[in-house]
Amino acid sequence: MRGHATALFLLKLFAWMQSGKLILAALNDGWYDYTASTECKSLPEPPLYNGGIMKEGNGEMRYHTTETGVYSPAFLLYNLNQTTRYSFSCWVKVKGADSAIVTARLSTDNSGTRCIGTVSAKSDCWSFLKGGFVLDSSSQNSVLFFQNADRSAMRISVESASLQSFSVDQWSMHQKENIRKKRKRAATIHVADSRGNRVTGASVSVQQISRDFPFGSAIADTILGSSSYQAWFVERFNAAVFENELKWYATEPVAGTLNYDSADKMLDFVRANRIMVRGHNIFWENQEATPSWVRNLTGDDLRSAVNSRIQSLMTRYKGEFAHWDVNNEMLHFNFYEQRLGHNASLEFFDTAQQADPLATLFMNEFNVIETCDDIFSTVDTYVSRLKELKEGGALLEGIGLEGHFGKPNIPLMRAILDKLATLELPIWFTEIDISNHFDEQTQALYLEDVLREAFSHPSVNGIMLWTALHQKGCYEMCLTDWNLRNLLTGDAVDRLLQEWQTKQVNGVTDEHGSYSFVGYLGEYKISASYGSKSAETTLSLPQGDETRHLNIQL
Repeated sequence: MRGHATALFLLKLFAWMQSGKLILAALNDGWYDYTASTECKSLPEPPLYNGGIMKEGNGEMRYHTTETGVYSPAFLLYNLNQTTRYSFSCWVKVKGADSAIVTARLSTDNSGTRCIGTVSAKSDCWSFLKGGFVLDSSSQNSVLFFQNADRSAMRISVESASLQSFSVDQWSMHQKENIRKKRKRAATIHVADSRGNRVTGASVSVQQISRDFPFGSAIADTILGSSSYQAWFVERFNAAVFENELKWYATEPVAGTLNYDSADKMLDFVRANRIMVRGHNIFWENQEATPSWVRNLTGDDLRSAVNSRIQSLMTRYKGEFAHWDVNNEMLHFNFYEQRLGHNASLEFFDTAQQADPLATLFMNEFNVIETCDDIFSTVDTYVSRLKELKEGGALLEGIGLEGHFGKPNIPLMRAILDKLATLELPIWFTEIDISNHFDEQTQALYLEDVLREAFSHPSVNGIMLWTALHQKGCYEMCLTDWNLRNLLTGDAVDRLLQEWQTKQVNGVTDEHGSYSFVGYLGEYKISASYGSKSAETTLSLPQGDETRHLNIQL
């Protein structure tokens, strides 16, 4: 019955559209607005892009009351294009409940409905919804409407709605501009002789020897004893995470019997190759991922076990892991919080911080960035839990986004990152892969789309792939076969790694004895020579707005 009523509603809206009462005109200056808000405000702010193609006078909003009593607005849209990236935003308020998760959905004339954004709306203030979409095929008639997650009776009010369109080239332009600003920096090499006189015409060679941006992958104990796998990994990645070897079920399968052998050997490998490594994870709220002997513990027995776990793990590896995922997937599961109370996670964070003060502590969650259909992990739900922990005193310093994607919605992905960025915390993609329901070529295409968007967003600090190699394959996506022959996904990663590294540059100093270049952040070997004189040194190129200067004396 509910589906039938929704269908009738959409048919009515399409009929209104055919009447010609709505005309949408494209307004697009080409630049994306990264503005977002996670604060509830007394008044809605003006629409982004002045409303875009929904600007005042060119858009019409209709209201509809569902059979469950939801009074919901809807926008009627014409001629949406397949290749266009659309960014949608508005301010939302509800009446009939203190708060509600409100979903913006799009229905086209050639497919079903899809979620394009969510917001945790309140009754006493306005909340910002930001999302977006790309269509599988062009649509002449579309309806953008709103629903509350539980479908209870209420009124949904929307103000300052905006829909902005971007071509593929414009979207790529935003990415390249962000990379130029955030992942690269200008440097000038000044060459002088032993008396301090500038040398004109000196040969200068610039070679990047390490990357600053952390880009890595999960590894498993299959890397131990395989020199070819180790060499393949070290050639590409400067960051790692252990797939399962630190999880409680792996380190203590039987109460009191600790086994850190694999984790110790894997740590030796990453340490020997100067690879930063994330700690994953201390606890996991999923009961199925909890050691079987822990599942039956309650009260003081469970509290004693978790305290022993965290002390054993953190004492053994103090200072070794740059990050720790403290309590994994706590938006979806609640094994510990159900048994130890809602403050259990706060206690975990406090204990972890005391045990290893220099480690950055993370929440880590799935379906925050991958979709907006999961009501347990909407971006505002994640933000709310992050704020709750910080307000409770937790030294929570990182936002972990797993990134187990089906078909990625790149405009939605950017919008969610915009909202998370308002917290001003490091954002890491911690477990990126693409579902193996797709063929290899599609996996590679989607992977490249996701990685380009992640690397280019100004608030993303690191990227980890979930591609630990096993003889029978990987979790969802491999980069190579068991013999380390690249798959198409591996080719995509290699191309991007080459693109995001400064190729060796050679030149000569100008009349001022200077040579300038723009390079990706990282460490460089700089060589200069003139006649029989030469010198070699290193240059660190960290993030910064000012040109980096280096003086070399021959």
